[in-house]
Amino acid sequence: MARRLFSDTQTKPKRRWLRIVVIALGGIGLVIGAIYVAIVVAFPPARLALLLADQVKAATGRDFRIDGGLSIRVLPTIAVQARDVVLGNAAWGSRTDMVTVRSAAIEVSPGALLEGELRILRIDVEGVDALLESDGAARYNWQFTPAKPARDTKSPSADARAPRFELKRLVASDVLVAYRDGSKSPPQTLTIESLDMRSNDQGAEIALALAVGKQRWKVEGQVGQGAILLEGKEDWPFDLRLASDGAAGTAKGTMGTGQRAGTVAADVSAELATAAALAPLGSDASMVPLPLALRARVHHAGPELRADPLQLSIAGQTMEGRMTLNTAQLRPRVDATLTSRSIDLTKLAPFASSSKPGEPGQAGRKAPGPPFADTPLPFAAVPGVDLNAELKTESLRLPETPLLSAVRAKLSSTSGRVVLDDVEFGVAGGRVRSRANLVLAAGAPPRVDVFFDAKSLSVEALDVAMAGGGHFHGGRANFSANLAMAGATPKQLAASANGNVLLTASDATLAGDTAAALDRNILITMLRLLIPKGSGDQALPVQCVVVQLPLRRGVAPIDRSIAAETREVAVVASGVINLVEQTLRLELRPSVKKGLGLNPANLATEFMEISGPLQNPQMGVGAKGAVRGAAKVGVGVATGGVSLLVPSVVGATKEVSVCAQAAAQAPAQSAPRAKKSQPGK
Repeated sequence: MARRLFSDTQTKPKRRWLRIVVIALGGIGLVIGAIYVAIVVAFPPARLALLLADQVKAATGRDFRIDGGLSIRVLPTIAVQARDVVLGNAAWGSRTDMVTVRSAAIEVSPGALLEGELRILRIDVEGVDALLESDGAARYNWQFTPAKPARDTKSPSADARAPRFELKRLVASDVLVAYRDGSKSPPQTLTIESLDMRSNDQGAEIALALAVGKQRWKVEGQVGQGAILLEGKEDWPFDLRLASDGAAGTAKGTMGTGQRAGTVAADVSAELATAAALAPLGSDASMVPLPLALRARVHHAGPELRADPLQLSIAGQTMEGRMTLNTAQLRPRVDATLTSRSIDLTKLAPFASSSKPGEPGQAGRKAPGPPFADTPLPFAAVPGVDLNAELKTESLRLPETPLLSAVRAKLSSTSGRVVLDDVEFGVAGGRVRSRANLVLAAGAPPRVDVFFDAKSLSVEALDVAMAGGGHFHGGRANFSANLAMAGATPKQLAASANGNVLLTASDATLAGDTAAALDRNILITMLRLLIPKGSGDQALPVQCVVVQLPLRRGVAPIDRSIAAETREVAVVASGVINLVEQTLRLELRPSVKKGLGLNPANLATEFMEISGPLQNPQMGVGAKGAVRGAAKVGVGVATGGVSLLVPSVVGATKEVSVCAQAAAQAPAQSAPRAKKSQPGK
């Protein structure tokens, strides 16, 4: 009996709490039902859709409609659900709708609804198709013009009861955004996989995941309040961080609204460590040297985008300056000024070379190929922008070339023309000036004019950089070229060359074992003839070397315009160098200089001929030399060698320098300065 009474006392509290819970739930259900009925009665779907459309139009000045119907959801929060929502485009837009939304849930404030006001707290959207565009005349379709509703003077509280746009959170997924810049080119698109924007005291915190092609990016940071965009009275601030595979960036600044829409002022930075980040730019982007870093103060207004100051680092090579892009004309224009303390191009491109560190010029020994290949050069078309760039660097390193110092150059391009002008730099203790002009005309091969003038270059320094060193000691060289060519490949350019090339060198010492090391080099072959028999292992001081090529349609007839001298011996060459067929045939004539008492029989050889392809000529006794060698050597002894140098003055008593004679054959002239074209001409 006692146990039964105890059991009854335990059961009664449980039943009491169960009844309380059921009553509470029922009450909550009745309240929710009452709220739902009140909302539906006060705001039937049709009226709610109209109220929503009026509010959006008041804020944006654009038509707004719900094509797929509207309903009210009470749980878990009170929200308006809509399908096929449409926001109209600007009157000048390329399509009727600026934004379409497959489905949307708009969370509203219950208290505001009961007071007759629609206050939006949160929006969830899915399946968005948005078009952002410009008409090319500084108008943008995101420039909203809020409607100005007529003031109800009969109702003092009309302003107080005006609709409020109070967005606490925006969540979006499956969003496609396209941008058209006013041209006829296809719009650029990106996919927003997810967007979560939460309002705070400073504006809104944003988390965004988007895709550009196969490249996925995450964006996080702080942006200004949405009301700033709608009101259009002040600039909209942003502070964003971007990240992707092998890439990161930041952007902090402001974006114009209202009449200033399209203007941007921001500090931006970007760092790329892997080629994957450049994949959306195309296959050629994989050739960009990495790592790549960029920092700039960016200004964008109307057709002009300016980066000033600008700092660009490519594979550890840093340049500073400024750059401006102007798209007001049909052909965009780029103006740039870049400076650098040091640039090493061997780190910026995968140059084909098997040289080991510290061994310049010692490329792998391969069978030599034609010096002028028939491979198309990368100037099939002028860039599609007008370019005006000025480059300066204190030092520039190129592969298998001495260090260049105090480099400066100007590069410009217009429609059909590229000009590299005012090129100056120091190299090997000397100074170089150069310019080049490339003209591309429809239906005609590219035309190239080149002027090059190098003064007082160190022969020994050039030997170290280009051939590994050890062949020459001391010496100075001058080189000039003034050429006009046409063609799309090196072979075509060489075969069409007209102009003059002149190389002179003096006071250099040829190492004794050079002939054995470079027995098929034309100049070395000539210098070998200067070495008396039995002294091949001794160093040879060379007074002068001259190589003059008067080119006409790729062929240079040589009539003693190639010469070399030592104190005792001289060599001149006659024949032809043919760049069309890439062959040569030269007869080399050695002689003993007058008054030194050197026996011609001590020369290493007599009349020699070097002939064959340019990349692999062969040396032997010339046919004419074999027949007349004895007679000419005999006369040469009697005249001290002058008859071998200048046959027309046999018997003269005054010695003539073969180098001076070779240099005077057809002196190169300075090319006229390229006339600078105006942009777009």
